Amino acid sequence: MSHKSSGYIAETRRECGGNLHGYIYALVKINESKPESFMLSYSDDKEFYLNEKSVQYIGVTNNPIARFQAHRTEKDKKIGMVIFDEAKNPAEGKMLEATAIYNYCQTKGKGPTFQKGHDTW
Repeated sequence: MSHKSSGYIAETRRECGGNLHGYIYALVKINESKPESFMLSYSDDKEFYLNEKSVQYIGVTNNPIARFQAHRTEKDKKIGMVIFDEAKNPAEGKMLEATAIYNYCQTKGKGPTFQKGHDTW
């Protein structure tokens, strides 16, 4: 897994203003002994959400900085965000998000802890 430095966060913040692309991400439980381990990072592994045990949520956003801040307020302060894929347009983003949630449920037998609506009509 590749984690980029804080320069990545500044670059992402600049690039996300008016971004037409979507970022597919996983929220992960932060390790108490290494709180910076997943604060806001990127993984080259497109199946990160299946390979990482601490995944709590899978989503898509065109502004990871703002979405991450909202998640930390709504869900839990002890979570990080790992971007693991990128979509070229909103339809592809929704498809990649739904596919990741589906694959997670098929593999793990249930959805991520904070996921809602994945098991209802």
